[in-house]
Amino acid sequence: MSHNAMEHLKSKLSKTSTSTYVLLAVIAVVFLVTIRRPNGSKGKSSKKRASKKNKKGKNQFEKAPVPLTLEEQIDNVSLRYGNELQGRSKDLINRFDAEDEKDIYERNYCNEMLLKLLIELDGIDLINVDESLRKPLKEKRKAVIKEIQAMLKSLDSLK
Repeated sequence: MSHNAMEHLKSKLSKTSTSTYVLLAVIAVVFLVTIRRPNGSKGKSSKKRASKKNKKGKNQFEKAPVPLTLEEQIDNVSLRYGNELQGRSKDLINRFDAEDEKDIYERNYCNEMLLKLLIELDGIDLINVDESLRKPLKEKRKAVIKEIQAMLKSLDSLK
């Protein structure tokens, strides 16, 4: 920088008020704080975050889910159908009123949940299973699929 430019800068700075310097300092502090804060932090102390993480971590390891066998997966879907949706769908079929918004919503809900169960059954892969086990599992899955499809057909006839 030339001597002339330095003198010009000094004269500008000497005319600047103290409040401007304070404002710039506040902006700089806010900027530094936001840059140094890790993502996702909402200003909570790191001790609180650490203690919550430790609690989650302990529970997570204590209650690790046990993978279900293929037969248990099929039984699980069948039980959920029987316990949650079969009776609910039958009741709806017996009392359905095409003018009632709640009945229409209930029909659509049951329809979606039944389709979700079918998708779960479709996701059960029996290709790499031993032949002696594959056939009974395939038949069991097929029976549950047919039962759910029959209920879907009944619900679709309500339209």
